[in-house]
Amino acid sequence: MRMPEKLNSKMLAPCGVNCIACSAYLNKKNPCPGCRASNEEHKRKSCQNCAKKNCAFEQGLEWCFECGQFPCSRIKNLNKRYTKDYNIDLVQNGLDAREDMELFMWEQRKRFTCRYCGGIIDQHRKKCSECGNEPK
Repeated sequence: MRMPEKLNSKMLAPCGVNCIACSAYLNKKNPCPGCRASNEEHKRKSCQNCAKKNCAFEQGLEWCFECGQFPCSRIKNLNKRYTKDYNIDLVQNGLDAREDMELFMWEQRKRFTCRYCGGIIDQHRKKCSECGNEPK
């Protein structure tokens, strides 16, 4: 199976969320440009005002895991919701990405590529954004 090229570290949000597999990014009517896009490109105020993203960027960091205080309370709070609702551990994402970004992104591609059609698995809706199948 060919894995989507666009699942890459440039689309990994500072907090560890994979923007390519995000419902907002996959929205066909009003897609989000990803967390690294400029505020002018964002239509969602929540993205423009994201405290985690802004904190990392204000410190000159690409990712939160580069910070000496990782995981801070902001990441821990978001992680509680992502772990419970989506089975995605953002703290572990950060630790894995910090250890080996190439391996981490390979795992992300494997996790979020639909085995039926090669589309992207929406991490929030837990189904392929192209064919609608759920991962097994």
